[in-house]
Amino acid sequence: MKRAIGKIFRPQERPRTDGLQGETERTGPSSQSSSFNSYGPGDQFNAPGGTQNISKGSGNQYFQAPVYLGTDEPPNPSRDCLRSLAFPEMESRSHDIDAAAEGTCEWLLRHKTYTNWASCDRGLLWIKGKPGSGKSTLLRYVLNNVTAIPNIRERALILSFFFHGRGTELQKTPLGLFRSLLYQLLIQVPDALPDLVATFQQRCETVGKPGEKWQWHPCELQRFFKSSLLKVLKTRPVWLFVDALDECSPENAVELVGEFKSLLQRLPSINLKEFRICFTCRHYPILDLDGVFTIYTEEENKKDISTFVRDKLSSFRVRTSSMIPDLITERAQGVFLWAWLVVNQVLDLERKGAGSTKIDAEIRSVPQMLDDLYRELIRNMGPDSLKLIQWICFATRPLSLDELRWALVVEADCPHRSLYECQSAGDYTSDEEGMKRRVQTLSCGLAEITSDTKVVQFIHQSAHDFFVEKGLLVLDGAAGPDFLVGIAHYRLSRICIHYLAMEEIGRLATLKRNDIASEFPFLHYATTSWVAHTKESDARSVLQDDLPEYFAWPSNTLVERWARAYRILEKYSDCLPEGTSLVHVLSRYGVVGALWAILKRAGVNIDPKDSHGRTPLSWAAGSGQEAVVKLLLKKGADIDLKDRYVRTPLSYAAEQGHEAVVKLLLEKGAYIDSKSTGTYNAGQTPIIYAAERGHEAVVKLLLEKGADIDSKSEGTSDDGRVRTLLSYAAEHGHEAVVTQLLEKGVDVDWKGDWDRTPLSYAAEQGHKAVVKLLLEKGADIDSKSCIMYNFGRTPLMYADRHEAVFKLLLEKGANIDCQDQWGLTALSLAAISGKVAVMTLLLERGADLESKDNSGQTPLSKAASRGQEAVVKLLLEKRADLESRDKQGRTPLSWSAGQRVSLAATDGHEAVVKLLLEKGADIESKDNDSRTPLSWAATDGHEAVVKLLLEKGADAQSKDKSGRTPLLRVLRVTKNPYSRKEKYEAVAKLLASVT
Repeated sequence: MKRAIGKIFRPQERPRTDGLQGETERTGPSSQSSSFNSYGPGDQFNAPGGTQNISKGSGNQYFQAPVYLGTDEPPNPSRDCLRSLAFPEMESRSHDIDAAAEGTCEWLLRHKTYTNWASCDRGLLWIKGKPGSGKSTLLRYVLNNVTAIPNIRERALILSFFFHGRGTELQKTPLGLFRSLLYQLLIQVPDALPDLVATFQQRCETVGKPGEKWQWHPCELQRFFKSSLLKVLKTRPVWLFVDALDECSPENAVELVGEFKSLLQRLPSINLKEFRICFTCRHYPILDLDGVFTIYTEEENKKDISTFVRDKLSSFRVRTSSMIPDLITERAQGVFLWAWLVVNQVLDLERKGAGSTKIDAEIRSVPQMLDDLYRELIRNMGPDSLKLIQWICFATRPLSLDELRWALVVEADCPHRSLYECQSAGDYTSDEEGMKRRVQTLSCGLAEITSDTKVVQFIHQSAHDFFVEKGLLVLDGAAGPDFLVGIAHYRLSRICIHYLAMEEIGRLATLKRNDIASEFPFLHYATTSWVAHTKESDARSVLQDDLPEYFAWPSNTLVERWARAYRILEKYSDCLPEGTSLVHVLSRYGVVGALWAILKRAGVNIDPKDSHGRTPLSWAAGSGQEAVVKLLLKKGADIDLKDRYVRTPLSYAAEQGHEAVVKLLLEKGAYIDSKSTGTYNAGQTPIIYAAERGHEAVVKLLLEKGADIDSKSEGTSDDGRVRTLLSYAAEHGHEAVVTQLLEKGVDVDWKGDWDRTPLSYAAEQGHKAVVKLLLEKGADIDSKSCIMYNFGRTPLMYADRHEAVFKLLLEKGANIDCQDQWGLTALSLAAISGKVAVMTLLLERGADLESKDNSGQTPLSKAASRGQEAVVKLLLEKRADLESRDKQGRTPLSWSAGQRVSLAATDGHEAVVKLLLEKGADIESKDNDSRTPLSWAATDGHEAVVKLLLEKGADAQSKDKSGRTPLLRVLRVTKNPYSRKEKYEAVAKLLASVT
């Protein structure tokens, strides 16, 4: 089978040369050394998805999470949070599972173990079985049955997730599980997840768009799931169904089962409704069975297999009365998939005219173990089949039929220079049905095309596992299994690069972005995945000496073409800067073998700069590529060469938390206190970057090596970035780093140019543990920020969005009536923003209900002017003065009735006006200009409020000091060409009707 790969696909194993011993030896990519996705530390390259470094060869998943692009719709936190959790394939696996054949699966609902589980208050049910024994179909049946029970949907919450080992990254990881479960919870019980929505909203405000600037982390989503579950169970039972737990990796499966059991055991036994979990999984990995209900599918499904087989054979000459169905059922040994494969063989034999005796003999010759059956099916596979199998096994994500069409026709060493030439070749299949037949034929029936997304995948996870673990050795056993995986990735990487080099791709600039996908279906995959395949191949010691020739190095044309395609296709990702060279790319993503193939040549510039001024060493350090950093330094790279922001490689390594790289750079003499420039990071040293990101180990290392503990940024006075090292750590809630710095003697109240203390920043961001720590170390609880830029506010005032922190500050003695530059107290600020819980805390501790700011307004006036109905109601219950007047003589009713639209939550605050009137507010109260609430409401065009005031008897003829009635004021406004005339004409009509 050597010819199946061809000459170019028999790369040599990379030799262990003395000159690179230590620099190039490694075990393969890690979460830190492979920064292709948005989860790990390091400068990010691709959209979110995560890195799959597993021996099964699922590859690196680079583009599986949806990127939230935003819309022109007004902000809606709950809706936008839902969108950040959702992903396209969230329900596709459950929909792809075939419905149970008529008369099958019914035994489960009568099974004693199932009925015991379904009737208990807390229970974990494991439906276990061999690969292909019908577990997914069974779970789909159970889920459909539970959902169909009368009234259960109204009283119970039903959640489900179907893992899919052949699917995208999110379909086979805990991150996808918890994103899906929280999405379902937020849809069905939105009140159970206020903290999730609040976290989402805060992160959007401070960091940016989800999917573009930040990602959800599985651990935080797991915490949100736990907390929301407790709230839901107070009123509703919960049923949770999880399929194919083994397809999310053995380690994750064990951890999730442990989490399920812990969740069930720790729930209070009283005052909560029922909670049941059902999951399917193979016999392996070995899971803790203590206290778990268990059903073994292969011991129970013989009748189902018989029903299925007889149904499939019923319309052919081999009738169900013959012994053939019984023979298949018996030899299936509880494995539906085996029966399905053999039934298809039987039907094929019958179409060819074979008799019962021949068919009987063929069935008996079929191996009963799935792996042996697969081995038998593929024994006659050829080179084209091998290529298809490599794509299905090792693509960074499942390919669509359109993508696979080009992936199969383009070859790394093919002579074609254009896609047109490829299309004219004999191997090109243009129609969809032809491609489906080709996939079916080349895979010997072991691959399928999903109905909804047209994605090509194996018919079952066991087929994928077979090929990765054994099948490649069968098809091409000239090397070890790990090296064969490396060869496969090598081949796929070169196909992607060759596709990018095609003549048509060079003319992308002439196409609109929306047309590119249809014109070049394979371009997105080739653009986003060639690096991943190259890295996987390199990690398995496959020689990369030919890569420079593929890119026609030292020419930069193909790299620039690739970068341009990337910017077009992934406009929201961290694209490569202009001027990026192949050396930059290989350094950034840690492809040591290919990098060495270039650097060992004479005359190579080791320190080329891109348009950001960054060198290969800078990118390697920021991405945590320790082996590359060693290699570049060995070849003479400048360790302190600065980019356009005057940042060094050490600065980037410290920012991303790459401790090993930081240590290496320091050992090689990197300057430890180099300062950057720029609008937002001027004067930041490596230790400031590390402290801001919370990299405890890096901060500790830098301090041990003598970093300046008094470091502070040097921004201008109007950008607010003159900050201390401690304030950066405190603001981001990095308790361990804060502890380190305080133990080193840093001033707990060390202020920046805005006079804001670390406590102020921690309080504003709601970091309770850090606030508590700072207070224990003697932080000034009432320190005021700079009046000029931050209005002279205290930590208590900054903390009003975070009830727990606010409460802590009150308990520690914060001054509740302290006023800022405008005379606003914490109570007034909370009234403005509608923080009822915070106001309640303040009032319980005796806050001044009638405190007045510099304009003479009380908290009631402030709340009324912003339309904060709940706050107004609370203040009135506490007997706030209904008729308090400010320096303009305006009362709360006056402010509520008329307010500038820019400050109004809703035009006119009709509900607040109504509430104040019900409490006896003076409807004819006049301010210093003799203007009544009706006059203000009319002038601001608040039709609903004008109508309400007139109904309550307001005097439409009252005149102000200028002698103008409300109607005259409205008519005056309508003459303004910039006013919304229709709005004021409606008010004028109302007033004219009572004049």
